[in-house]
Amino acid sequence: MGTLGVEWADAGRAAALLFAAAVVGFFAIASEREARRSWNPAARGKRWLVVLTVALGGFGWLAMASAASPVPSALFGDIVAGTALPEAPGLVQAGIPTSTANPKPAAPDPLSLLNPGDCVEVPMEAATAADGGPTWKPGAPAPADCTTLDANYRVLQTGPAPCAGPLYKLETSRKDRAGKQLYHLCLAFDWRAGFCYDTEHMDEPSKVDCATPGDHIVQATAVFENTTDGSGCPRDGRGAVWVVWDKRQMTVCFRGGDKPGVR
Repeated sequence: MGTLGVEWADAGRAAALLFAAAVVGFFAIASEREARRSWNPAARGKRWLVVLTVALGGFGWLAMASAASPVPSALFGDIVAGTALPEAPGLVQAGIPTSTANPKPAAPDPLSLLNPGDCVEVPMEAATAADGGPTWKPGAPAPADCTTLDANYRVLQTGPAPCAGPLYKLETSRKDRAGKQLYHLCLAFDWRAGFCYDTEHMDEPSKVDCATPGDHIVQATAVFENTTDGSGCPRDGRGAVWVVWDKRQMTVCFRGGDKPGVR
């Protein structure tokens, strides 16, 4: 509920001063009239009462104004009793957090999750060797399903140890900025029975659809590791042949001819 903010003690003093001014003024007026009627110089000497009247009246009105000074604030809003709250702090522009207490770990490189027997796709580009002869420049590897034509290499070995074994042909590795090794893969070409290959470049063949025509298209019928003996290759009268890699200790049996995988 609103209330007029009048200081009653000050109002009382103002009223007393105004009342005193009125009384003194009454006597001053009476004295002035008496002096005019009698031309009495002594009566004219009481004009100080006029000065006193003006002084009392002035102080009285000043006191009244002081007592009523809160009134304008009451005209614009209620005065509510209670304890004033501290001023709210100013808003500060929030910055973008640069870190968290528990940052989410980065996803591991897919190549670091491969195990021996898994396959990768390694793009191969024809290049020129230092001696001027033809060679192949491998591109960046990527995980691949072994049952697809893109999977041209198979993982032989993982981990930091040096690549070993006769089948090893390529290796690939990667380190982070701190020098920690993320992955190290030792790879062998993926000869796989039942798949067809374009062997025009026998040093770097490629998997193809078995319906692909061509003199260099063959189908692998068997793959033997740790042997250079092709006597165990299937013979079905459809152009069976085998290729032996002495260095790799591996024998691959083929069925040749145009569209070797199509009966």
